[in-house]
Amino acid sequence: MKNDFKEAANIRYLTGKDIKFYETKGSLLGAVLDGEDIGRCDILRLFPLHQAERFLSVRRQAQSHRDRNTEVGIIESMESFSEEEKALLKHELEKRYFVPEITRVKNAKEEFGHTYWEVETTAGERQFTTFDMSASLVRISENSVMLIDVDGSRYLIPDLKKADDKAMKMLDIWL
Repeated sequence: MKNDFKEAANIRYLTGKDIKFYETKGSLLGAVLDGEDIGRCDILRLFPLHQAERFLSVRRQAQSHRDRNTEVGIIESMESFSEEEKALLKHELEKRYFVPEITRVKNAKEEFGHTYWEVETTAGERQFTTFDMSASLVRISENSVMLIDVDGSRYLIPDLKKADDKAMKMLDIWL
């Protein structure tokens, strides 16, 4: 049992010497680890809010629906990668962590613990629902918050001082 824990806690830090990234034919991210093509992989931020460009988990895609993605290592910094690989990694992160900014709240109403939002964002108009605002509202800094809807999508209000009156009316009781 001791060895299982020790093996599970073993973290491999990856640099540009260990792993090379490439774009697959389907415009997905692939990798070659220690000279072996491991195929498709995912990149996840370990600290998505405060260290967005550092400490990235590299996970090999599952080979079947019964398998799980397997972490092959952690990239502490992208510094050792080529400009092309950095661009691939950043593109993957942008796709995974797409977070539109709320520019205006058109309507927000609360019913039976759910809040129904109609907003304008940097990605266009959106409608979404949050449940339990104490869990759906995440303070990023003193002046910015993130709303997480029932589907796990995230919406950022980058500066509460610039937020419109409707947004502040809904958020004031939770802030």
